[in-house]
Amino acid sequence: MKFVRVILLVLLLASFSLGCISSNQTQSQTQISSSTGTQGTMAQTPSSTTTQDWLQGLDKSKFHFYIYGLDTCPHCQKMKKLLPEYFGNGSLTFYEVRSNEKNFQIYYNFSRLIGVQGVPLIGVFYDGKLYAIIEGEIDPKLIPKIVKEAMKNKGVILIISAGQYILPFNNTKAVSAINNMTRWFREGVPES
Repeated sequence: MKFVRVILLVLLLASFSLGCISSNQTQSQTQISSSTGTQGTMAQTPSSTTTQDWLQGLDKSKFHFYIYGLDTCPHCQKMKKLLPEYFGNGSLTFYEVRSNEKNFQIYYNFSRLIGVQGVPLIGVFYDGKLYAIIEGEIDPKLIPKIVKEAMKNKGVILIISAGQYILPFNNTKAVSAINNMTRWFREGVPES
């Protein structure tokens, strides 16, 4: 059993070294952007927007993001920098996967449940409730649109390398998965 665990650990660490995701998200971002009528380009700073229309009427102080990532991943570091710029300093909890066994195990739970293979893995919470899980880098200005779409569809939106999905709040199996993932996003050991 220990041998199998070591093999799994090696395979996952190998995927981490290759696993920073950006290019796979371009198609997902474009699909979300085209359905919401926005451009899928990465914004530079929140100050470049004179109004806060990008928030879609949502309160930016009610957003919180949990990221499972790597300190060596440029996409993780970019999201770690941009999300607080857009949503405030207290809006982000970052979990380093490589150097913390508990965080690695939690990330592995996500991998087994929804098939994620790369980082960053971002849990998007609004007013304490999980509304989206995003694998890879994303323009922060698209996040409120995704949350609004999740609210409209009464579910959690998954944007992962395998595709885009909605886990509906009215499906027992989906609710069980959502509850597990909500717990996992909150159980990690934050980076110090």
